[in-house]
Amino acid sequence: MSGIAGIVFAERVRQVDLKSLDRMGKALAFSAEHSKFESLRGGPVGLAAHCEHGRQAGVFEQRRNGRQLSIAFFGSIYNAEEFVSRSASSRDLLASFLDLYEIHGMNFIHRLRGEFVLAIWDGSSEALHVATDRFRIFPVLYFADSEKLIFGSRMGALYASGFSSLFSIDPRVVVDYMQSSFIPTPKTIFLEVRKLSPGSVLTYRQGKVTIESYWDMNYLNPLRASEEEFAQQLKGQLKDAISIRYQGELSRQSCGTFLSGGIDSSTVTGILAHLSNASIKSFSIGFSEERFNEMAYARAAACAFSSDLHEYYVTAQDTIDVISMLVDVFDEPYANASAVPLYYCAKFAKSKGINVLYAGDGGDELFAGNDRYAALRIFDYYDRIPAALRNTLVSPLVSVLADSIGTVLLQKAKKYILRASIPYPDRLCSYGFLKTVPPHELFSDGLMEMIGPHYDPDFDLKRHYSAAQACSELSKQMYIDLKLAIADNDLLKVTRMAEQSGVIVRFPFLDHCLAEFSSTVPSSVLMEGKALRSFFKRAYSDLLPRETIEKEKHGFGLPIPVWLRTNKTLNELMRELVLSPRSIQRGYFRKSGLETILDRHQSDKTSYYGAAIWNLMMLELWHRKYVDAGIAEAK
Repeated sequence: MSGIAGIVFAERVRQVDLKSLDRMGKALAFSAEHSKFESLRGGPVGLAAHCEHGRQAGVFEQRRNGRQLSIAFFGSIYNAEEFVSRSASSRDLLASFLDLYEIHGMNFIHRLRGEFVLAIWDGSSEALHVATDRFRIFPVLYFADSEKLIFGSRMGALYASGFSSLFSIDPRVVVDYMQSSFIPTPKTIFLEVRKLSPGSVLTYRQGKVTIESYWDMNYLNPLRASEEEFAQQLKGQLKDAISIRYQGELSRQSCGTFLSGGIDSSTVTGILAHLSNASIKSFSIGFSEERFNEMAYARAAACAFSSDLHEYYVTAQDTIDVISMLVDVFDEPYANASAVPLYYCAKFAKSKGINVLYAGDGGDELFAGNDRYAALRIFDYYDRIPAALRNTLVSPLVSVLADSIGTVLLQKAKKYILRASIPYPDRLCSYGFLKTVPPHELFSDGLMEMIGPHYDPDFDLKRHYSAAQACSELSKQMYIDLKLAIADNDLLKVTRMAEQSGVIVRFPFLDHCLAEFSSTVPSSVLMEGKALRSFFKRAYSDLLPRETIEKEKHGFGLPIPVWLRTNKTLNELMRELVLSPRSIQRGYFRKSGLETILDRHQSDKTSYYGAAIWNLMMLELWHRKYVDAGIAEAK
């Protein structure tokens, strides 16, 4: 992935090795043909930035009055004209950032609108500052001890630093990963390496790390306005978020959209069509497996906006062809299988002359569109019954009747009450893979001993729940999803798969001005009853086709559970990766637990166990590439 990297030593007498810095810079790119980078080195500090067409990137140094200031930057700043002229170079922009830093310190990043990672070395204070944008479109991973800080936008840059022998696998993360398919911030696969949170600044000075948050969502100040007034503001904010990106494109003819036919991608496509006054190229993925296929909705949206729709159907063989590439691109364990169709969609767009794709990620998390929000609302209704009545009459009566009469309806009522009686935030954690397959049945005694008896794989969810500046349960749930589903999962998937295809992605929903507006819309307005996206749908009822508005939530899935059962090559690969002696000897899992999962998957026709098996497969492939090759150790 493109981005920045660097090394800083706490002692000024130590010199950064230029070869190590060059290796780190090259590791930011996915291939040798995309390995153009800039670097600078001065005594105890070395910075590198990979340069990519369509982004602002580079390194720059200036000395004033004996003060050395250096910056490495990668990203897109959409209000750059506030700092430099339209014709200015990336170097001019970086120089302006250093000027602002001299005046305001790191507070200058509040003025930046866009997505970015940057690092500033201040020679006078001997401090390095590393910052992410508000939603952390691009990650920053770092290793720090009393002697040095090593950081990079890819784990591969840290591998290339020459210090990876210091890294050891964190056994707790194996549990987190099996629960979620990704690794939640601030953890990484390694005990010694951390991820910087969205909207944060890391400072390394005299061998010590401090981290401060400079921005976060705040739901505590809802506005009082009519729904019509909120709708007008929404339309203005989203149009502005798309327009400010589109106006700055180097070539608007090479821009297109992801188009699933859902609310967000359709809205973005529709607004872009109005802004461009021309046909927008849009790209959709389909599958021959009908329950995974949404092409009809994409066609309806494309017809409504006169979009030039391009369709690609992903097959099981397509998946087989890219499995090894996935391990390279996600250089720590990551198993969201929808990365596969996303890659083919971006690659297909590139073949049609597209360099920039606009995406709808973040819309569900800002405007109440995830299925779970509606499901939890159903359980929230039980809380409206007075507690005394719930506890002394309703719950005991239903339990007795369900046990004595045992009808399906009464059994469902009993389960409903049990779930609804769980307090928040535990209610949010009352389902999930490790609830169906308990840890002691899946993980080995050795791993269970290493993580300890009190380790909670839901800790990060609960931590975000507690940190949310929100009063309503819906706002807290959306906040959690912005941190986990968006920052730790979706953005990593989209940016890396797109860049592997040679395409840049814009995320207009993740414009901080739009996000801050969304936090002022009361939960009761955002979501009426169990109706997901009710406010947003009404606001755009004049733009979106009826099929899009009435469409049920689907997601960008991959029929991997089906293919693992029916495709011979994938089925054989699944069994070899999950049950081979090489895999079992790693000591993470009980063989009996793995066999149980594979047996259940064969008879269960849902996607439930297939997703867990894909987690196991990608984890083993990662170990074979990195651990078995000696890059990291499984201590």
